Amino acid sequence: MPRRILALAALAVLSLTACAAPAPSSTPTAAPAAASATPSPTPTTPSAPVPAELVVRSVGVQLYDSAGTEIGAFAWADETATALAVLELAFGPAPVPSIRAGDGTHYADYEAYEFLGGFTYFTAINLEKPRAEYFLPATVQVDTGEPINGVSIRTGDGLRVGGTLAQVLALSPPLTYPHALGTAYLVDPADPALVTDLENSTDMVAAVVDGDGTIMRISAPYPSRSLI
Repeated sequence: MPRRILALAALAVLSLTACAAPAPSSTPTAAPAAASATPSPTPTTPSAPVPAELVVRSVGVQLYDSAGTEIGAFAWADETATALAVLELAFGPAPVPSIRAGDGTHYADYEAYEFLGGFTYFTAINLEKPRAEYFLPATVQVDTGEPINGVSIRTGDGLRVGGTLAQVLALSPPLTYPHALGTAYLVDPADPALVTDLENSTDMVAAVVDGDGTIMRISAPYPSRSLI
C-alpha cells in the first residue's frame, strides 16, 4: 500500500479518537440521612386524690379531696364494707372493731370502729331484716376538732368539735336534747317537714355542747341515744 494512503488512514484514526467524548466519571450519590426517631411521649399516671375533708351529714358521710371533689361517700344503710372503704381512704387502715351490745329490742348489736384520733363508726350487725329497713343501721361519732391523718372533719353546716355555742345557735337548731356532756343541739334535718319531737323526728346531726359553750362531740344520725 502506498505510504500516502497509510498516512491518511492513521490520521483519520487519530482524528476520530480525539473527537470522542470522554466517559463521565460516576460520582456516588449520598444516601439520604435517616430521619431521627421522635421519642414517644411517656404516659402520665394520674396522681391519686389526696383526701382532705370528711363531712358528716344527717343522711351520711362524704369525703372530699384537696381540690374539693367528692372522692367517696356512704349512707347509713350502706353495707359496712362500703363505709369502711371510705373511712380507710380518709384515715388509714380500719382498727379491729369492738362490740357494743344492743338492748335486745330496739337496738341491735353494733361493731364499733374507733379510728385513732377521735372518730368512731358504729355499724349494726346480726340484723334480721335489710339494713335499709332498720331504725339505725349505722352512726358516726366525732370527738376531735384536729385533723386525723391530715383529714379535717366538719358537719354540712360547717360545725366542728371545738366550735362555739354561738355557731350552733346561728343555725336555729329545731330540737335539743339533754346529754351527758351537756346539751345536744340537733341541726341539718334530713327532711325538715318531719321535725316534730325527738322520738318521731327525721335523722339529724347532733352538736353536743358543754356548759362552757364548746362543741365537744358531733354525732349523726340522731336520735341515737343508745350509742352517744
